[in-house]
Amino acid sequence: MKRFYIPLLLMAAAVVAACQNKAAVEEPAQGSYVFTLKASAPDAETKTDYSSTGKFSWSEGDAISVLFHNEAGDNKFFTLTNTSGAGASADFSGTIDEGYEIGGTDGNKWALYPAGSHSVRFTESDAAKYPISFNIPAVTDYTASSFSANIPMYALGSDSNIFEFQHLGAAYKFTFTDIDSSISKVKFVVENQTTYRLSGNVLLRNEGGTYLDQGYAEGVDKTFTFTSSVTDGTAVFYVPVRYYAACFQPIITLYNAETDDQIYKATAGTAKGLSKGHIQPITISVIGSEIVPWSFPSAYGIEWNNVTSSVAGDTGEGYDGIVCLKATADADNLYVYFEIKKDAMYDDSSYSYSNNSHLYIGDGTGSTAYWAWSAPYAHSFNSWLKYKNAPRYINWNSGFVGQSNVEHKGNICYEIAIARSSYSALSGSSATLCMDANKQYVVGESWMGEETQIGFAPARWNDALVVSLP
Repeated sequence: MKRFYIPLLLMAAAVVAACQNKAAVEEPAQGSYVFTLKASAPDAETKTDYSSTGKFSWSEGDAISVLFHNEAGDNKFFTLTNTSGAGASADFSGTIDEGYEIGGTDGNKWALYPAGSHSVRFTESDAAKYPISFNIPAVTDYTASSFSANIPMYALGSDSNIFEFQHLGAAYKFTFTDIDSSISKVKFVVENQTTYRLSGNVLLRNEGGTYLDQGYAEGVDKTFTFTSSVTDGTAVFYVPVRYYAACFQPIITLYNAETDDQIYKATAGTAKGLSKGHIQPITISVIGSEIVPWSFPSAYGIEWNNVTSSVAGDTGEGYDGIVCLKATADADNLYVYFEIKKDAMYDDSSYSYSNNSHLYIGDGTGSTAYWAWSAPYAHSFNSWLKYKNAPRYINWNSGFVGQSNVEHKGNICYEIAIARSSYSALSGSSATLCMDANKQYVVGESWMGEETQIGFAPARWNDALVVSLP
């Protein structure tokens, strides 16, 4: 395999006058100072897209993390930002706290790209081998910032403050083409099937070579999510990986970022490895791929997109917090799905419980009805929609089986299950359902707020939702 490296010569100079780079760097606070690095990349092309020979140049707004220390032995990374724009050379400047000078207490002058929540491990027993914890965010939204490949690199400065940046691993470049013109941005999710992490705090090894040791990890550390704009039907993503080891065996999924509909999905059958610094391009056309609409991840195996017993919520101003209400059943349970607008609910961590809700269950008999609907009900399922400011359907009624929820497109989507044997209205061949949510909440043991509703489903004065009971 070819091996590509990107050397960068950076000559550092401390600038204590606030007038230096005044147009691009804020005036430092009292006691702080501006530090500037001059960076150059010979024979450069573009940093946001690596060529087959690994050529690049800096882009405006690029940022690096540079390690400083003080006399007390404190180590701290400061962010230096490109203040001179795109080109083969650039000035990186940032404000440094008083008393800090370049370099760490380990004697090395560490600089890391891209800038991030990196940290030192100098007090750890294995610090000589793993001196740095390099943070790779699990989620990056390039629509909120400028696009960049963000392939991890490092530099160790010399006594004369000369820095040579080099790769800390390898990377895959995924290019998706032929994306429908109606889609303006996409979300790319990568999940590694091997025991090598893709994100999180990764140990930077500086013994027997310098690289990111993306060893065993579980959960979110094995996933990577990007959101990026679509340009002329094309979107590009870079995934940094451990080099040489056969460590990358991904499940990749491309979504419409506006709807979460799945555009493309593929699973790698074998694990692959790349040489250090190598950037492997993979181009994928999504023509012919099946579009899979977003679906709630049901705990009971229900495909809610196919459930026809459904009503829309009220659309009246201030009463439109419930978006929809759906229901289905089997011999044991009634299953209810509903969506609540996130911004219609309270957002206060001091509330133990917030947004009280009632699910009115009937079988068409009786005379007791809630004022908003004419359908009579036999049971009122009284619940909370949030617990300690986190979405959760809290219910203490008998027969409550369980709940789950996810956020989607600005709504909190809930799924609940109720045992049919606990309620007489669920013993027949069908049942009626109506639901509201209000502005009550609990602080300590005190109920507060008001019973004024934030939503109704179905809309007020409309027929109740009818669900068949097998």
